Formats: sequence, C-alpha cells, structure tokens
Amino acid sequence: MKNISGSFKLVVCLFLVMSTLLQACTSKDKITESNFVGKWKSSKLETPVYLYPNGEWEIKQDNGSVLQYGVWEYKDKNIIWSFKTDRGVLRDVNPVVSISPKEFKLTELDKSTTIFTKLD
Repeated sequence: MKNISGSFKLVVCLFLVMSTLLQACTSKDKITESNFVGKWKSSKLETPVYLYPNGEWEIKQDNGSVLQYGVWEYKDKNIIWSFKTDRGVLRDVNPVVSISPKEFKLTELDKSTTIFTKLD
C-alpha cells in the first residue's frame, strides 16, 4: 500500500510540474500585434516600414516623405495589410511563418518569404 501511495504522489507531482510548464510556455509564446510594432527593414524594400500601435503602417523615407500607407492587423496568425490604390482599397493577407523580437517572416501570395528585421 505504501508503494501505491508513493507512486500516486509522484504522478501528481509530475502532473503539476508539467501543467505549470505548459501554462508558462503558452502564455509566454502568445503573439499579439504589439510584437510587430516598430521600424522594420523588409527583405523586399530599401525603405523602412513602420508598423504603429494604432494599426497604421507607412513606408517612409529618411526625409519623412511617405511612399505608401495603410492599416494593418494581426489576426489568426496572419498580418493583414489594407491600402488604397486606383482600384480601391486592397487587402493583402500574409501568414506569419516565424517571429522573434528582432525578426519576423511572412509568406507572400506567390509563396515567397519576406523577412522583416527590426531597426529600432
């Protein structure tokens, strides 16, 4: 009977440790829009891309002139870009492949990968 009681205690302890670790990993790895806010260098552009916390984005030159702008959001593991063109407002949905504090990668419509490296 003592062995069963000792084994049960061991199983309960292991369960509690694993549950705590799983919860810590899950909350730590949660990606939100705040992970993307900042000044970024795109692998497909020379001009920096600014992602603002209010959901706006700009491609802005060092002299302050804006080349393109719109709104963005992070939803369902995608970055959704919206911008106005001669054809109206367009949306570009790009799945997020990976993210770290200094870099994120998106899959483009043509299946290529764009890498964004943090500048600030």
